[in-house]
Amino acid sequence: MPKSVKYSDSLIIKNAAQIVSPKPGILRGEGLKELTVLHDASIYIKENVIQAVGLPEQVKDHIDDSPRIIDAAGKTVLPGFVDSHTHLVFGGRREAEFARRCAGVSYEEIARQGGGILSTVRATRQMSEEQLIEQGLYYLRKAVRHGTTTMEIKSGYGLNEETELKMLSVIQKLNKIQPVELTATFLAAHAVPPDTTKQQYIEQIKSMLPKAAELADYCDVFCELGYFDADETRNILTMALKHGLKPRVHSNQFHSIGGIQAAIDVGAVSVDHLENITDAEIELLAKTDICAAMLPGVSLFLNIPYAPGRKILDAGCIPVLATDFNPGSCMTLSMPLILTLACTQMGFSIEEAVCAVTQNGAFALGREKLGCLEPGRQADLIILDTDNYQNLVYFFGEQHIEQVFKKGRIIFDRNESWDVNFDAGD
Repeated sequence: MPKSVKYSDSLIIKNAAQIVSPKPGILRGEGLKELTVLHDASIYIKENVIQAVGLPEQVKDHIDDSPRIIDAAGKTVLPGFVDSHTHLVFGGRREAEFARRCAGVSYEEIARQGGGILSTVRATRQMSEEQLIEQGLYYLRKAVRHGTTTMEIKSGYGLNEETELKMLSVIQKLNKIQPVELTATFLAAHAVPPDTTKQQYIEQIKSMLPKAAELADYCDVFCELGYFDADETRNILTMALKHGLKPRVHSNQFHSIGGIQAAIDVGAVSVDHLENITDAEIELLAKTDICAAMLPGVSLFLNIPYAPGRKILDAGCIPVLATDFNPGSCMTLSMPLILTLACTQMGFSIEEAVCAVTQNGAFALGREKLGCLEPGRQADLIILDTDNYQNLVYFFGEQHIEQVFKKGRIIFDRNESWDVNFDAGD
């Protein structure tokens, strides 16, 4: 473990070239196009909470103690990133399969030979909780270096009760021993295991729900051709709601089969992927408060079409961007890369993309205290080594993130001898 760094309960970041924040609230349409950008400004933090943001003379009036001081001259302060769609807990890796794909072997052929999601299921079933925790910590350290301070993690690589609950237990334990704030999603409806029929497995999923509800906040279903159809999605999520699990839906990744309407019918929190969403479905989604979560890293990695981001934005949907970190279709934890892809491939402006990984990402996870740098908000923030937030997206492939703070405490400092301070959690 890295050494523990103890700070006072208060902190002032001063002289920042820019302090950049989305507006509070649910952001859609015109609300996505403007960020609050303060120049040569300060931010005062006490007891994990932002107390004041503004010009030095304005912030000074709120200081009632002797805070630790960080000089951010020439640097930019942003909210910590919220990665609202990941599969971070899994066994093994699939780099050998990736290498075969790069050499021309199709995904379908790899799956026929025992690869694909079922290879990850086998590896996850074989690993102990302790092994999964150790690997999860390894990935979370990497996520922090990319500015992520809050993350959703799904199960879905167990496909049986024992392993699905093991994965959810690992997520809960990870949440307690490191500083990234985690939310768990039950995704047993990720695929159908080979040793049962789909209907039998759906009944097994329903039987898992009471125990899953003790460990997770959400239930998700992969609504896709060859996996679970719209009626099956409604069926599973309606039952999940009865156990207190809020619905999410993987939808329209490869086909439009009614997943958007199913999500609307059950009052889902978000629909995720949307690479093949229709214009009519976009219009339906825009009339709701369901988040439209887009995952451009998958399109890059699998070389498939990107979600029609500009159409989704212009229709008035609530856009969210996330990594979808997983071993098969998106092996990255870099939220800055996701921002660049959204802007270069999906029609996002930089301001819209920043809103989608901060304020709207927090909304997608029900974290109203996160997402923007306003008095009263939890002090989750990052400091960039540049005087302009646009460089985070423009100068891509670089490590611009110099420091990361969770609840006002530093958990990563690129310039210190230690790396990610996982002793800084609660």
